[in-house]
Amino acid sequence: MKNKIISIATALILTTSINVFGAETPDSYQDKIESNNEVINELEKSKEELQGKKDQINSDLNKVIETINQISSEVTTLSSDISAKESMITTKENDIKTMEEKISVLEANITTKLAEIKVQEDELAFQENVLSERVRAAYKYNSVNNVVYTLIESKSIVDFTERLMFIEKMAAKDREIMDLIDGIIKDLAEKKSALESDMKESQDTKVKLDAEKTALIKEKSSLESQKNSLQTKLENQKDLEFEKKSVYNSLTEEEKNIANEIGDIMQENEQMEASIQKMIREAQEAARKKKEAAAAAAAAAAVKNNTSTSTNNTTSGSNQSSGYIRPVSGRISSPYGYRIHPVTGLPNLHGGVDFAASYGTGIKATRAGEIIVKTYNSSYGNYVIIDHGNGIASLYAHMSGFNVSIGQEVSQGSIIGFVGSTGSSTGPHLHFEIRVNGTRVDPMNYLN
Repeated sequence: MKNKIISIATALILTTSINVFGAETPDSYQDKIESNNEVINELEKSKEELQGKKDQINSDLNKVIETINQISSEVTTLSSDISAKESMITTKENDIKTMEEKISVLEANITTKLAEIKVQEDELAFQENVLSERVRAAYKYNSVNNVVYTLIESKSIVDFTERLMFIEKMAAKDREIMDLIDGIIKDLAEKKSALESDMKESQDTKVKLDAEKTALIKEKSSLESQKNSLQTKLENQKDLEFEKKSVYNSLTEEEKNIANEIGDIMQENEQMEASIQKMIREAQEAARKKKEAAAAAAAAAAVKNNTSTSTNNTTSGSNQSSGYIRPVSGRISSPYGYRIHPVTGLPNLHGGVDFAASYGTGIKATRAGEIIVKTYNSSYGNYVIIDHGNGIASLYAHMSGFNVSIGQEVSQGSIIGFVGSTGSSTGPHLHFEIRVNGTRVDPMNYLN
């Protein structure tokens, strides 16, 4: 792109350096303007290409920023989820710690209880042994024989009663021992069952908590992995954003340079157009002075010849008629004003009116006047300018041929040339302008 701009700028310099030391004419200025316009068109195309690239980059940049915002949102969500998981893990760790402490207490209790159970088991073994001995004795000496033996051995009824009461006490003692043994056995069973239940419940709870903690740690690890992946993607997107912004800024700077160059060329065109207008005004002034001189000479000759000048002081070409007529009868194919140029395809000011007409159609003078320009350039092709006086002139362009000469007086409706397609033209037509003091105005404000 920069090489292209440099080439265009070089062409501009070469173009605008022509005839620096030569005499400038409306044609040379017009050729320069046309050449400058071609450069402007190329620069405008380059500018449009840059704008297209900027639009694409801007679109891509918006997508990148949208992706960055989306990823940032996801990262924020993941960070929140990770924080929640960390909180849950901390809670589980506290629960596990509490459960481990509980298990430690249970284990200590179990140790104590086991010691107590051992004592009770020893007591049970002792009581069972005592009971076993008494049972064996009771079996050896059954109750009936014991009672009979006691009766025989008793010295009196009182002695017998005392002996019988002793036997009953011994039996009661045996029953007490048996109840004690039953209680110990039942108590041992309940204590063992409770300890086993508590231990199993604690162990199960700890296993469950460990599993939940492990799952949370795994989930946290997965979330951190996702977050790291998104962070990497986010950094890549930010790098891409920076890169695209740099390219966009570079294109913007290049676009500014082109715009400045276009501005410089357009300013030069304005200066050359001003020069053209000045030359037309000078030609009109020269034509006016020429007419005044001719009129003065005619008046002097009339005085000398003692003749009157009031009866005929105009030529056939000085007939002004009323208003301005259309130079051809064809339809208007392009009016005055801004339009898309048919050759360059870019918007520009169309400084006249285009009339559609067949090749070779005669072109009429819109009003009487003097031919002050009859020439050719690359923009207008063959063209003629007629001075109508009072600073007003008409221009006829793209002619296929002329029917007048410089300095000729023409009347309104005279055929001054023929429709063609010379210069910058896409087909046979007449480009018609009205200039007031050299400046182009809308011709339709003058035509009947």
